[in-house]
Amino acid sequence: MSKQFSRRDFLKGAAAAGAGAMTMGLTACSPAAAGNSPSGAGTADNMVLSDQTYRNLKWNFEVMPEEYPIPEEKIIKTITHDIIIIGSGMSGLCTAVSTKESGADVRVISAGKRPISRGGSNHAIGSKKQKELGIDYTPDTASGRHAAKVEKHSAACYIDERKWSTWINNSGPAMDWMIDKMASKGLKVCLEPGYVDPDGILTVPAASHSFYNEEVPFGMLFGAPLCAQAYADIFKDMGGEIDFQTRALYLIRDDNNTGRVSAVVAQNLETGEYIKYSANRAVVLATGDFSKDPDMMAKYSPWAWNLYRNSIDTTKVDYDVALAFNGLYPGDGHKMGLWIGAGWQKTYPNAPMINCGAPGPKVNSIDNFWGINLTSDGKRYHNEVTNFSYGAIAILQLPDHIAYSVWDSRYAYIQDIWETFGCSVNNENGILGATPEQMIAGWEADVEAGTCWKANTIEELVDKMGFKGEARANAIESINNYTKYAEQGRDEEYHVNPSVLHPIKTPPFYAARTHFGKDAMTFLCVTGGLRTNEYMQVCEDDDTPIDGLFNTGIMVGDYYAGTYNFVMPGQNLGGVCNCLSYILGRRLADQNFKFRSGRIERVSTPEDESAQNDGSSMASLGGGDASYNDGVYTGTGSGGMGGDVKVEVTIENGKLASLTYTDNETPEIGGKALPELVEQAVSANAATVDSVSGATMTSTAFKAALADALTKAAK
Repeated sequence: MSKQFSRRDFLKGAAAAGAGAMTMGLTACSPAAAGNSPSGAGTADNMVLSDQTYRNLKWNFEVMPEEYPIPEEKIIKTITHDIIIIGSGMSGLCTAVSTKESGADVRVISAGKRPISRGGSNHAIGSKKQKELGIDYTPDTASGRHAAKVEKHSAACYIDERKWSTWINNSGPAMDWMIDKMASKGLKVCLEPGYVDPDGILTVPAASHSFYNEEVPFGMLFGAPLCAQAYADIFKDMGGEIDFQTRALYLIRDDNNTGRVSAVVAQNLETGEYIKYSANRAVVLATGDFSKDPDMMAKYSPWAWNLYRNSIDTTKVDYDVALAFNGLYPGDGHKMGLWIGAGWQKTYPNAPMINCGAPGPKVNSIDNFWGINLTSDGKRYHNEVTNFSYGAIAILQLPDHIAYSVWDSRYAYIQDIWETFGCSVNNENGILGATPEQMIAGWEADVEAGTCWKANTIEELVDKMGFKGEARANAIESINNYTKYAEQGRDEEYHVNPSVLHPIKTPPFYAARTHFGKDAMTFLCVTGGLRTNEYMQVCEDDDTPIDGLFNTGIMVGDYYAGTYNFVMPGQNLGGVCNCLSYILGRRLADQNFKFRSGRIERVSTPEDESAQNDGSSMASLGGGDASYNDGVYTGTGSGGMGGDVKVEVTIENGKLASLTYTDNETPEIGGKALPELVEQAVSANAATVDSVSGATMTSTAFKAALADALTKAAK
């Protein structure tokens, strides 16, 4: 039996549970309507959030629109295939080709008019192209381990490493497969230069693969649309069908939204007709990001939304959007998943893709400018030697989001050839690096265009930059100090590697400005979304897979955290959009592959999961019948009200005979608690003592000190 719950059904259920509905960009279960308004709670028009009201909130996008489900009589036809893929971007089409090639029955539907994707860098580890060029970069080399670990640590390890492992272990073969597929449609592959960090932290070998042809050599920026079209052509050559201008509206999940996802209802955007696409085995969501939905951005990526909400036009959605920096898609797939019980990713907030950094000559094409970076008050604000994503984040820490860069004419000669954006290893795509003379000519053109300043003295330059008063004095002092640091080989402020410190004293001098919201900080999209396991199955909040529902591409949850940082450039296209999509296609076509199914069984009890660790677990060494080595042992526990608590225990005949302690605690609190704790410990012959009410810090420090001593005494 199949049933869909509408928005009206949901609100009826909320009312039946004693909750009223209110809408202010969200739907909330109103505590006031239930007669249990928390202290300080306001009305629907002037609501004050508390823990209770926040947990009861429902945003509009989380509730199916009241016009759904579409009445059966309005659905003109049903089209049935084993697998239905929603989306004609890189991830959806890669999945379609991989699935179809493996013998499965698959159809693609897409709201857009054509295949579409953006950018062009595809990171891979251990491809045949890398081997051809002698680049030793595999999961087992030091460079491979280093790059993956730095990327994960850049995300504070707040990611699902199981999906990362699938990518890392399969990215080489998956890229080889992609290279062959693209070659069949006349596309060539080149490798973008690697990233060289003088400190070695962000260093990564040449690993981003770009695809190009004679008409479009700039694969780094424009190769992805070529690849998407190639995948679509290959899919059609194999007999696959793509229904363009067909927007998926909602999913059908059997058994009152508890069973398998068996179909999707869509609308033909040309005719307005409704079509049901039944899937015998799987529905795959590959619908892109949610940066065009203001409520989703406000909930899931609030800091990025606060920065970009004035520049993103959320009133217009273009499903054929090409390279754009003001939002992409409205989160159609995310919403459809949420409406039938999917959970959201665990990582919060969702990571945006932001880049730019301070302007100026770039040692690596995706750099922040490595020379001096100044604030509007004329002072340096960070270690400048980083990539353009981290450089952008540093600027966003500044109160006015404005940064300045300064360099001299000699800076052009620190390299014989400058890597330019779009060039490749061995210049395979024909885009060449720049000579020092070409760099200077470019700066002069920027001066002529008004995007750069030039002067023969530092004082004249800072005047042209607009510095006045104290800020002017600061800027001159900062530049002079920077030159001093370069000449002495030691940066006294931010400790930039001496090898990339260069004096600023050879005229003419140049400068540029980055101003967020005006000429910098490109916002590409926002990553992540639905809770997704390592098999790309969409899951409920408790990680139980929803049978028959998968997702891939940028909407996969828990693959990124913090910000998309470009430490492994091209990881999005190369990882979730191609490698994981390729693997998913193979698995979907293999009827013997065992995806997870059924309710997740918890080993722990609800009591275990709601328990609060009071610190006693770290001090629970031994028990009443524990036996220790005779002798005198000392132990220390930190965190007491008066500092560390130190104990000395005497063990006789294998038992805790006596215990003394240092008394640095406050007499009225810790001083009264310690004798009671000693009595408990000797009686228990262990560190498993109960905390004394009102003296938690002293109790915890005491138990830690006692555990330290008894560990030394343990047999």
